[in-house]
Amino acid sequence: MTETELTLELRPWLDGKHTYVNLRGTMETVAQPKELRSVLKALSWWSGSPVNVVLCVDGTNSGSCWLELWDHLLARIRGPRLYQLRCLISRDTLAPRVGDER
Repeated sequence: MTETELTLELRPWLDGKHTYVNLRGTMETVAQPKELRSVLKALSWWSGSPVNVVLCVDGTNSGSCWLELWDHLLARIRGPRLYQLRCLISRDTLAPRVGDER
């Protein structure tokens, strides 16, 4: 697999009545809201419900900038709700509050 290769994995689920979809890989660029909306619209239509989008942040300061970038991009998607957003943030990503420094 190359650095920017995307893999779409499809597997039978519930005795083949449904399909399990897994998309993994890296991207060199950030999608534009219009492009991302098209992808989410198709996935939402196929699944019959909003897509669960999970943003995972690695615990670095650059991770928090990355989270802001994707949150801003997703907020710019127009139209009906096509996704539900969840963020998994490492405790080390967040700056310490005043008085919590050790």
